[in-house]
Amino acid sequence: MSQHLDVLVIGCGIAGLTAARECLRNNMATATLESFFPGGLVLNVNHLDGEIQGSGMDLATQLMTEIGDLGGRNISGAACSMRADDEGVVVSSESEEIRTRSVIVASGAKIKRLGIPGEAEFEGQGVSQCADCDGPLFQGQDVVVVGGGDSALQEALALSHYAGHVHLLHRGSRFRARANYVDAVTTTPNITVHLRTVAEAVVGSRGVEAVRTKELDTDKIDDIACTGFFAYVGLEPVCGFVPDSAERDANGFLVTDASMRTTVPGVYAAGAVRSGHGGLLSHAVADGIAAASSAKELRAGATPA
Repeated sequence: MSQHLDVLVIGCGIAGLTAARECLRNNMATATLESFFPGGLVLNVNHLDGEIQGSGMDLATQLMTEIGDLGGRNISGAACSMRADDEGVVVSSESEEIRTRSVIVASGAKIKRLGIPGEAEFEGQGVSQCADCDGPLFQGQDVVVVGGGDSALQEALALSHYAGHVHLLHRGSRFRARANYVDAVTTTPNITVHLRTVAEAVVGSRGVEAVRTKELDTDKIDDIACTGFFAYVGLEPVCGFVPDSAERDANGFLVTDASMRTTVPGVYAAGAVRSGHGGLLSHAVADGIAAASSAKELRAGATPA
């Protein structure tokens, strides 16, 4: 078992990196646990839109540099399980057990799959979830995007700079996205919107060749010829390692109070993994700061407000 920590932050997205930085600033022995690249989903964003400007990579790099300068370290691996006892929390990773006074779960959420035929089979062969990463691969080609929220419309707009044509499918009669994204999508010449339409299958032999669609109002089946398929239909939390005793909402996200406390003593949640998270980078930063503050109060022997 590794040395005792004050705080273990699970996940190195923006919420987790912010929490780790704040804990280190408060002189707490802090480590992060992450098996992939630090930064999370924000790494896919070349141009941040909102209160925080720049690129996702730049923001993540800045936070990681600050954490390193403050003496923080990362334990490479994925969390497998955790248990609370009288001395704190023990987290089991793929390679070791880590004892810590408190845990901040910032493991985020992953993009949901539609679960249609061909989606998993053609992963990496035309099926993608990152327009900024893979968009250049579809230069001059036709692609299909599925979804009606901010992410789907942002990705459709990003792909429009590379693809010959973007077909945007949404099962609803109107988009859920912000008005500026809707305006941009509907006025971009090489984006065609298909409302009340769903994807039924991804079709191809060695790669994506078409997407089979169904119009919900007429049940008409059609194939849209394309070489790329991108689905953005919501998120699901990454928190299977958290004990079942932690309260979750109907969609599986961890329930917290205003101080980011979960129902497991010594365990906090921040960012996209928790119920009620606002979804903006500014919200992730605020969550990370609040969770770090609660962990500091716990170390001091106080009950977080």
